[in-house]
Amino acid sequence: MKLTDARLFDFPTTSSTSQKLTSQCKVFPGDANWPSPITWEVLNLLTGNALIKTVPLAASCYSDRPEYNVTMCASITSQWSDPHLHVNDPASTQWPLYQGLTCLPPSLRNSSTTCTLGGYASYSVKVTNVAQIQLALNFARNLNLRLVVRNTGHDFADKSIGAGALSLWTHKLNDLQFYPNYVYGSYSGPAFKLGAGVETADVYLAAEQNGVTVVGGECRTVGIAGGYIAGGGHSPVASLVGMAADQVLSMEVVLPSGQFVTASATSNPDLFWALRGGGGSTFGVVTSLVIQAYPKIPVTTMTFDFTMSSTLSANTFWAGVRAYMTYFATFTDAGTYGYFNIVPNTSGGFTFTFDPFWGNNMTKPQLQTLVAPFLKDLSNLGIPVTPVFTQYSSLYPAWNASFPPEVVGGFNNHAASRLFPRENFVNATLLNATLAAVRYAIEGGGILVGYNIKAATNPHANQNNAVNPAWRKTLTHFILPGIWDNNAPFSQIQAISETMTNDWMAKWRAVSPGAGAYMSEADINEPNFQQAFYGEYYPRLYNLKQQIDPYGLFYAPTAVGSEDWYITNQLPYLPTQNGRLCKKT
Repeated sequence: MKLTDARLFDFPTTSSTSQKLTSQCKVFPGDANWPSPITWEVLNLLTGNALIKTVPLAASCYSDRPEYNVTMCASITSQWSDPHLHVNDPASTQWPLYQGLTCLPPSLRNSSTTCTLGGYASYSVKVTNVAQIQLALNFARNLNLRLVVRNTGHDFADKSIGAGALSLWTHKLNDLQFYPNYVYGSYSGPAFKLGAGVETADVYLAAEQNGVTVVGGECRTVGIAGGYIAGGGHSPVASLVGMAADQVLSMEVVLPSGQFVTASATSNPDLFWALRGGGGSTFGVVTSLVIQAYPKIPVTTMTFDFTMSSTLSANTFWAGVRAYMTYFATFTDAGTYGYFNIVPNTSGGFTFTFDPFWGNNMTKPQLQTLVAPFLKDLSNLGIPVTPVFTQYSSLYPAWNASFPPEVVGGFNNHAASRLFPRENFVNATLLNATLAAVRYAIEGGGILVGYNIKAATNPHANQNNAVNPAWRKTLTHFILPGIWDNNAPFSQIQAISETMTNDWMAKWRAVSPGAGAYMSEADINEPNFQQAFYGEYYPRLYNLKQQIDPYGLFYAPTAVGSEDWYITNQLPYLPTQNGRLCKKT
């Protein structure tokens, strides 16, 4: 390598900025400008041997691959649905549909006869310090490489992968510190400093051990300081204290220029505003953040189910669902969180299940009193239920008992979502229209994963951030997956995805005009994603994106500014990351 090649790691100048913007497409493997093996090795050496060339997890299952190993393949296949398998791999994703399904364990899908990288990044840097991020950002920017940021790979739209990319694997930035008396700006109280890779399970356990409560996710392997807070972050305690993004006091971030800065209410305030709710892989790489904590609170849960049967008709079933919806405002205003689903049953009908109804800061008698009118309504409808109430001393044991390890690795569904506002449930006419739209989608072949939730107003948190304004008005986060068989051809997946976007979800949008969706668990095909995921904040976010990243270094599907780019060789309604990233002209 020539000494002059050190320029590949230079910080940007005005001239280098304009030069990169003239390149239509990112450099791709096989291009003349693709870095040579020795150039990649220099990056490896400078990062302290942290560069990993991607080998798909299931490569050991294919006899034409050098990694072929029958025993290893069996192990990978048996663990495929375990999130930890994918979290601990530098390139994998928990939801591989938009990777392109190019290297699955063959027993999971009949057409899996070959193994290629597909939408996986070409290389990953196993990040353990800021300097490695700076080197990688400068390298990718100066060579016009696609860049992706991957923490746990939990996003439904596979924002953390990309063909031909250099990936920053931030999951090993897992420092976790508790400060019992933290003072920052106007805040004084308990707080945690989290590295980007710290997972929900780690934070909840640390909070329990230190006698406090924190705002975190439902799923165990979600990276709190990664895409979760970047997207806003809903939580079992959101109806009590607000969104996860509302709890952030300060952040450390590496900008697209490679500069390492602090973002807070007083330092880089515009950046601080955007990083809390404006989406991941857009403005920089967050390496750590500080979140405030709250006193420990009791939690009481309730579970029950009811199902269509020969003695419970479809209309009565849906009347029961409507009865629940009439209490959405009452329940969330009391600080509760309802997690439920409606799925097909074996008799051709549907089953409603609380999984669970969650009462923040409530004893068992308090929760029983709150839900008594609702239970009476169900009884009056002739819907028998047997509620089970369980009181816990704090969030951690309640969460641990209520939310088992998630099952991932699936590719037999694709989800859309909607944040239906309060008026849809307090206005009887809108309530009937909303229920009809939901019923239409479920009876058409979808399932409902429902949250009765709100983002509580909290004067003790900084809620001046880029969280989708729809969150401030909603009483729900309704997720609507469309389902198909593991062996479904792409044409069938496209057809179901199109139906979900243009038929089922069109009706949901029609009964909630101006509302939105939670970007991290939403339809990658969402029409006008700018409004749906960012609301009225989108113009400000877009302008800030141009200021901070004039190089076009950061890209993710449906992220701010992503409409300026496209990926080659895509199928309608099945937009994978398996293609070259190019600028629109």
